[in-house]
Amino acid sequence: MKRKFVVNIFTGEGLDDLVKASEEYQSKLKEKSKELLARLADEGYQIASAGFAGAAYDGTNDSAVTVEDRGTHIKAIVAVGSAVLFIEFGTGVTYPDDHPEAGAHGMVRGGYGKGKGKQSSWGYYGDPGTNGEVKFNKSGQAVVITHGNPANKPMYEATKQLRERLPELVREVFGSD
Repeated sequence: MKRKFVVNIFTGEGLDDLVKASEEYQSKLKEKSKELLARLADEGYQIASAGFAGAAYDGTNDSAVTVEDRGTHIKAIVAVGSAVLFIEFGTGVTYPDDHPEAGAHGMVRGGYGKGKGKQSSWGYYGDPGTNGEVKFNKSGQAVVITHGNPANKPMYEATKQLRERLPELVREVFGSD
C-alpha cells in the first residue's frame, strides 16, 4: 500500500495538505493492520478448531479453541481442555514422535501416566474416543484399552499454515487500494 504525495512544500497550504494526507494515510494503515490481524486470527481459529475437532484421540476430546485479545495489536489463538496437550503432542510410544516442537515444550513421549505411556498399551476407565477398544474386566466393568494417540498437531499446523498464507493475506488486505 504505497502512497505518493504531490504537494507544493513551499507554501503553508502545501505543507498543511502534506500533513493531512500523511495523517489520512497513517489512519488507513492502522485500519488495514487491524483487518490483517483479524483475518489472521480468524483463519488460525478455523484451522486449529478443525484440527482439534477431527483429532484421532482415545478419550474425551474436550478441547475448545477461542481467539483472545491480548493487547491493542495482539490476538492469541488459545486451546483449552484436559485433552489439548495429548491431542497436540500425542501420547504413548506406539505412534511416531513427530511433533517438531515437542522437546522444546518438555513433552516426552511415554512420559505421562505413571509410566503407563511407556507401554505399548494400557487401560483406563472412560470414553473410548476414536479408536480405544472397550474390554470388560473380571467384575464386568468396561475398561478402555489404548495404544496412545498420535500427535495431531492442530496448533502447530495452524501456525505453519498462517505463515504460508501471510504474504497472500497482506496482498489481499493492503493491496485493495
